[in-house]
Parts: sequence; C-alpha cells; structure tokens
Amino acid sequence: MLNSDDVKRIAFEVGFDDCGIARADALTDEEYPLHEWIRRGWHGDLQYMERNADKRMDPRLLVMGARSVICCVSAYPPPTSSSGEGERETPEWDGVAAYARTREYHKDIKKMLFALQEKLGIEGKCCCDTVPISDKHWAARAGLGWIGRHTLLVTPKWGSWVNLGEIVTVEECSEYSEFSRHPDFCSKCGRCVAACPNHAIAPDGPSMLNVTRCTAYYTTHHQRELPPDLDTRGYTRGCDLCQLACPFNQKTITLNK
Repeated sequence: MLNSDDVKRIAFEVGFDDCGIARADALTDEEYPLHEWIRRGWHGDLQYMERNADKRMDPRLLVMGARSVICCVSAYPPPTSSSGEGERETPEWDGVAAYARTREYHKDIKKMLFALQEKLGIEGKCCCDTVPISDKHWAARAGLGWIGRHTLLVTPKWGSWVNLGEIVTVEECSEYSEFSRHPDFCSKCGRCVAACPNHAIAPDGPSMLNVTRCTAYYTTHHQRELPPDLDTRGYTRGCDLCQLACPFNQKTITLNK
C-alpha cells in the first residue's frame, strides 16, 4: 500500500505544484455530464470522445485492476496585464493563449509523471490530455479544485491557470482526498458566460461547453475553417477570454472543507 503523504511529497520533489489521490471508481453523470454533452452534439467532430466515453468515465477500463488515480497539478504563468473583465492583455499580447506560451506542457508533465512513477516503484499508466481520461474531473475528484461554469478546473491557489496529469495505478493508497463540491462558487456569477462572444458556455445546468462555438476548438490541434460569424477577438491559438473573466483567477481563495 502506498503512503499518501509520501506520494504527495515525491510529487512536489519531481516538480508538481499540487497532488491529490482519488479512488479509481467510475465518475458519475453528475460529476461529468459526458453523455449529455455528446447527445447535444457539442463535441463537434471529436469522434474519439464517443469511442472512448466508457474509459473516460471509469479508469478501471483503462488500467485493469486500477485502485487509485494520482492527480497532479502544474501551474503556468497567467496573462500579466488583463483587466479581469474578459479583455485580452496588452501590449505584448500575441494572440496565443497563456497555456501555450511558455512550454510544451504535454512533454513536461509526462516527464514528471514518469519520474514520480519510477520513484514510487509502481505499475500504472501516466496520462496527460491525450489518454482517454478526463484530467480535470479526476483532479476535482481528488480534491484539487472544482469544475467551473467554463468547464475548467478551478484551483484555490492558481485559479484555472493549471495543466494536469495523472497516474492510474493498481496500488491502494493509505488515504484518499475529499471530492471538491463547490457549485455555489459559480452559480451566481456568470462572468465567463458573458465574456464568451460566441455563447459557447452553457449558462445554466451542468457545466458544458459547445466546442463548435469555441475559438480554441478551431485554433488548436487540427486547424479548422472558422465559421464566418465566429468572433475570435484576435486569438490565433487557443483562447483565454473565459479565464480572464473568472474572479477566481484574480485572487487566491481558501476552500471551506
């Protein structure tokens, strides 16, 4: 059995900013409304989301005999001169979202995950974005934050300016983190909804994003032809508008557990 305190300590040693551990039970539809999102067609042409929906909900289908999901946070520098009301930064702003400016996070996080796995001496699968597992929903399950109205993980210290990675392992841990349930933080806000010029964010109900109305969908990964009515606000890779509007990206808060 893994000692949870040791796991977190070593996660910090290899370079992560935070770490939590969740039991490898299936996510619920309340936690992750994946099936409803697909039913609405809000996944666009991301057919792989349909093919691997079962694995995204249940890590035991990804790693046979999985017992634990070790979730890690790596913060990245936020924009430095935004108004906090959803406006882009100036004058150095170059049309590139903050996550893509400083590093290739997939490589960095995978490297740290492999280092963590080696130091722990465990079997499992290292995951970062390209593996069929929902990074942000597992991070919420592991107590590292909550899913905001904009569908991103919001952490108490870094807001949503974070990249995520996991190790799905067959090892049991001595203690598991508490699932973060904080829908009240976003229920009366709506700033991210108002900040999106293309109405991509569901204003109520489960937190969902219509990717076919999201600038990042068209300007990252495979470049897609922009709809004539899509307002990119000058973004050429990704988009930060909903994050710039989020009040939790303007200050550090303390969760009440």
